[in-house]
Amino acid sequence: MNNLELATTIIAGGSLITAIFAIVMLLRFRKTAKAFFTGNEAANLEQFIIAQSKKLNELSKQSDMLEEAIADLRKQQKYSIQKIGLIRYNPFAEDGGNLSFSMALLDDHNNGVVITSMHGREANRIYAKPIIRSKSEFTLTKEEELAIKESKIIN
Repeated sequence: MNNLELATTIIAGGSLITAIFAIVMLLRFRKTAKAFFTGNEAANLEQFIIAQSKKLNELSKQSDMLEEAIADLRKQQKYSIQKIGLIRYNPFAEDGGNLSFSMALLDDHNNGVVITSMHGREANRIYAKPIIRSKSEFTLTKEEELAIKESKIIN
């Protein structure tokens, strides 16, 4: 037997073994598929697939609703207090400590309020001034202006 006949015989033998292996695997698959897709199991499988499809549709709807709710929350968040600036100081140089303060509480649009507490030996006074776009219709002290600036820097 020459080399060509030997190579042909080896290839033919390998092909035969591969074909037998493929036939055995196909028969196993058919047996499994037949058991899986006939009788009660097939009906259960179909019901299971339908139920899963319904659940996926429900989850998709819930996901859409949650995305809308998150978008609404993001819009509303812009109007909540996000920026806070605090300046402590002593308005009376002769005595006392830094017990007075000005605090700016602003939203994303720089609207809000600045609160000032002036602490003195005899009394404590508290002032609140509305802030619209970082400005007030009332005259702001330098500490109040600093509190507004600090609220923008920190946040």
